[in-house]
Amino acid sequence: MAKYLSDYFSTGEFAKICGVNKRTLFHYDDIGLFQPAITDEKGYRYYSSEQFDIFLIITMLKELSVPLHEMKQYLDERTPEKLQELSRQKIVEIDQKIAKLHQIRHLLTESIQVTEKGIHVDDQQIFLEEQEEEYLILSDLLYEISTKDSIQWMHEFKRFEDQVTSESTSFVGTMLSREDILNRNYFHNIYFFARTTKRSDATFIKPKALYLIAFHRGSYKTIGDTYERIKGYCIQNSFQIGDFSFEDSLFDNVSQKEEDGYLMQISIAVEKIK
Repeated sequence: MAKYLSDYFSTGEFAKICGVNKRTLFHYDDIGLFQPAITDEKGYRYYSSEQFDIFLIITMLKELSVPLHEMKQYLDERTPEKLQELSRQKIVEIDQKIAKLHQIRHLLTESIQVTEKGIHVDDQQIFLEEQEEEYLILSDLLYEISTKDSIQWMHEFKRFEDQVTSESTSFVGTMLSREDILNRNYFHNIYFFARTTKRSDATFIKPKALYLIAFHRGSYKTIGDTYERIKGYCIQNSFQIGDFSFEDSLFDNVSQKEEDGYLMQISIAVEKIK
């Protein structure tokens, strides 16, 4: 190597230090994005130490899915002011992605917890449990929307889910009124709900009380059978039910291919009849 090239890096050396394939450097050179500092008479490419910082910027922008032509435009027109503008813009985008990833992590963590609970339940068991006060975010009243009207019901469900999904909320559940339970209107959900850790976000406080817990296995179309079991249990043990039941899906089509494997927890506040 000529003496004047002793302070430069060959394509292979530069690629190895940067952790990329040589073909990446060849491609960037071909499109005019990132060219070697020197190309000798034999066509060999050499890069200077000053180019490492430029390549670092290219690598970061690539991680942020910036198109190559936009990278080239920035590098061709770069100024301190443009660097500041680009950095501020990308920080906003990064913060948005971080927030979204935190949401996804929260959902995956809750999936593990809910699934773990479902794996170990006895779906034939009905039991009583003292529960603490919980904060809920409620949807608008669903009025005449029935789970049998699948298109409208899913539209409202998705709208509410998009509205409440955050790191401080749970999966969306459904509520049924005592009146509908007693009248066997088991598909007339009155609200969607999501638990929240932030009291300030709550539109409803689920009271501290004694709750009856039951599980429904299978299609939602047969949930009436489980409510009949619940009412039978209450009659046999002299309980009256509270204002609402709270339905939480433990297994749905995300974790089960067949409907007969679906699993839902039903919780209803109860009081002894005096």
